[in-house]
Amino acid sequence: MRVSTHYFQARILWLQGFAEQALRVVEHNIEEGNAVGQALSFCSVLGQGACPIAYWAGDLDAAERYGAMLVEHTERHPIRLWQVWARCFNGLVTARRGDINAGLQALRGGLEQAGEARFLPRFLLLLGELAVCFGKAGEIALGLETVEETLARCEARDERWYVAELLRIKGELAILEDAPDAAAAAEGHFLRALDDARLQGALSWELRATVGLARLWRDQHRAGEARETLRSAYRRFTEGIGTADLREAKSLLEELE
Repeated sequence: MRVSTHYFQARILWLQGFAEQALRVVEHNIEEGNAVGQALSFCSVLGQGACPIAYWAGDLDAAERYGAMLVEHTERHPIRLWQVWARCFNGLVTARRGDINAGLQALRGGLEQAGEARFLPRFLLLLGELAVCFGKAGEIALGLETVEETLARCEARDERWYVAELLRIKGELAILEDAPDAAAAAEGHFLRALDDARLQGALSWELRATVGLARLWRDQHRAGEARETLRSAYRRFTEGIGTADLREAKSLLEELE
């Protein structure tokens, strides 16, 4: 029970904007999980905590290492669904490193193997990032379809912790779709993502949505609004300055000054 409490603690800390604390909890949780020696619990330590948080922080080396640990663990202790999850996650890291085709193939194949289990909460990260990969591969309609289906499942099950991120991804895909009303649609998705993130106190999701909105406003020659909105979110972080999201936000702020 204590092990599971700690990986959820790490997840909550990251969502609240405390990336460094979250990563420290992850490292402690891995040590603790190893010591306890419960095979299924250790899957959750890696899959619910270590892998997602390292990925969100932009530490792809750590994400890759944790993903490999989970694959190895599920080979020694055959736990099929977590092994499928791990192989999907490793495909996601491959895509994030730039090999979209190979990563997308691994993600799609693994999610098909998971069947209806792909709609369990642990798969939300993978489904959201699958939509991102579809967008990068030029398959924008498939990306939007994936987001819509996942959002509908979240609403039906009242599983809201990832909704803000799905709405942000939907906004980015709307821009890529380049329809006549793309900008207005994207702005609506970003604003909904911001509302949802603020309601939950999820500062990390709020920053991501704000970056998307700020870029959109910059491109619409609304640099002042973009700068003030982004600065307001960025200044509320007290740690994690080296994480990918904060580096990206800082770079955009400097551009908008």
